[in-house]
Amino acid sequence: MKPKYQLFLSVPFLLLLTQGVQAANPAHGKDLHDANCLSCHASLMGGNPNMIYTRSDRRVTTIDALRNQVTRCKTTVGVPWPEDQIEDVVEYLNANFYNIK
Repeated sequence: MKPKYQLFLSVPFLLLLTQGVQAANPAHGKDLHDANCLSCHASLMGGNPNMIYTRSDRRVTTIDALRNQVTRCKTTVGVPWPEDQIEDVVEYLNANFYNIK
């Protein structure tokens, strides 16, 4: 088979492989966060839920640590977020509070 035909035939296969991969959606992450996290964080931080992210002694300094913390919190609260929703929340938190590169 000629190389240009091999490339042509491989494109549909590559599209199938990447079909399930989507970029995180921070707007959806904000909705999930606000609906499930704010009340607990407000109770922990004296009424200011976002202070949990901006306090000087925060422990999250890497994306992996942020992902792990979101996973721990969602388990503690009992929300059934699949991986893509966890990534949405991680993306929202990183874009708005952590700015981890």
